[in-house]
Amino acid sequence: MLPEVLALAASGGTAVVQAAGTEAWGQLSGRVAQWLGRGHARAEEAELERLNGTAGELRTANGSAQVRAAQESLWRDRIAEVLEGLGNDEQARAVAELQHLLAPYMVPHVRANGAGVVVEQHVTVRADNQSIAAHNLYGGAHIGPPTTPDPSLG
Repeated sequence: MLPEVLALAASGGTAVVQAAGTEAWGQLSGRVAQWLGRGHARAEEAELERLNGTAGELRTANGSAQVRAAQESLWRDRIAEVLEGLGNDEQARAVAELQHLLAPYMVPHVRANGAGVVVEQHVTVRADNQSIAAHNLYGGAHIGPPTTPDPSLG
């Protein structure tokens, strides 16, 4: 299987795990189940049941990184399995459908580029609660009142 297709399957697994338990879950899980079921109602129901099982496991795991990684792998492998079972033309259509389906849920791809990073999707930088958010920050940063000079220093 092509590396791009495997990367898409991995992104799908990540999107499933990140959306579980959020407001996006209802829509994403339904669309992923539909995509995985490939037009077969019973298969879609079974996939939705599996997806909801994942959401339940993640909920009871209390943020366990091991459980999250296992679920991401499970869904990556499931998506790759579906793609591998398709002929070339159907696989190309399924890849395009999956890319479209996942686009709103994808985590931006970030990679190192010298002293900075290159982001291949949208990124929002936001600060609240007396914090700092920066696109580029050269030098130091300090939050809070200025320090009081030591009287012995004059």
